[in-house]
Amino acid sequence: MDQDKIDFTLCECDLNVLTTFTENQLEKLYQVNITRLPAICLTMVRAEDSVELQEFYLGEALTTECEVEIEGQTGFGICLGDEPDRAYCLAVFDAVLKINNGLPDIVSQFLDEQYQQVMLQEKRDFNQILSTKVDFKLMDQL
Repeated sequence: MDQDKIDFTLCECDLNVLTTFTENQLEKLYQVNITRLPAICLTMVRAEDSVELQEFYLGEALTTECEVEIEGQTGFGICLGDEPDRAYCLAVFDAVLKINNGLPDIVSQFLDEQYQQVMLQEKRDFNQILSTKVDFKLMDQL
């Protein structure tokens, strides 16, 4: 699983499942030292002009960031909104991935399961939105 897919999965998966896995699995395998407690901050959001392809700053977004250390490796977690637990879990996952130079089996299995759940929820949401679609050609016939 590539890094973008990992980040997407961790940011979109159920928070209770993520915190439970982090506490019951990763914290038992590794000694986690919090170097910077989860804190709310503002982060500039970059965008690109589609015509001139020039980068500009769209505005600020509320984010939560956290930093941990595991076996000498620093892990950093940042997520949108006021979610200190998610930021902490992201930081732990980041450090674990750096320690192992990839995904340990238990983490890989967890991420695969959560990715499937996220994609299933995305499909449900899409189908629900699609059910509200209006066919204007059909309306002309009435």
